[in-house]
Amino acid sequence: MSHSISHQSGQIGVIILLIMVVILTIGLSVASRTTQESFLTTQTAESTRVFNAAEAGIEKALSTDLTSIEAGPETTQGTVDSVDDTTVNYSITKVTGLETKLFEGVSVALNVKGVSTGNGLVIDWSKQNCGQEPASLLASIYSLNAGVTTVRYRALGNCAQSDGFEQPNGSAPSPYQYRMTLSLQTGDQFVRLQPIYNDTDISINGSGWTLPTQYYKIRSEATNDLGNESRIVEVNRTLPTAPSIMDYALYSGTTLVK
Repeated sequence: MSHSISHQSGQIGVIILLIMVVILTIGLSVASRTTQESFLTTQTAESTRVFNAAEAGIEKALSTDLTSIEAGPETTQGTVDSVDDTTVNYSITKVTGLETKLFEGVSVALNVKGVSTGNGLVIDWSKQNCGQEPASLLASIYSLNAGVTTVRYRALGNCAQSDGFEQPNGSAPSPYQYRMTLSLQTGDQFVRLQPIYNDTDISINGSGWTLPTQYYKIRSEATNDLGNESRIVEVNRTLPTAPSIMDYALYSGTTLVK
């Protein structure tokens, strides 16, 4: 009889031990998950704080006077006062070429001040070939001579067009399909390019000269001084220009006569 009671007590002890092991395992799992979630929450909050600090660097760079930047070196460095143990450094780099994507009917303006007759623009555009409805370009060249502003127009066609469109006059590097070297003249101030028939990728550089600044690349980096958290934000600031609707506006300093 005593042997049976002792055997049952041993079984009860084993069951209690197993239950304790299960409860301990569940407790450790919950504690581990809670600790992990707390860590992730803290990390997310810290990452957001550092990212916001990097954005503050971008905002300060965007508020910088462009005149002082243009007169300075190729890259201008700046800092933002440390906030909550976060160091923020930013840079503003002048970029002379232009590579972007243009949507149909939306213009881009290029600064060409200082150009001399014989120099020009090398324009590479469209990654679509003749059978894929590639874009053509309308170029408006604004010039200032003796206080008088004039504009002349060029229609740059793809391989499938004639009827007043100029055909590409060069071999474009991959992945572009078409290249046009556009001649400029002394006194030209800026060139507006507008794609028609389709959107297009485009790359523009100087021909025979180095273009003035076309946009500014801004890079801001924020680093937490107490840890290894770091965030970088980059934006491009284009030059001030009139909206595309102005391509269809007519202006005169005197009376207009129909």
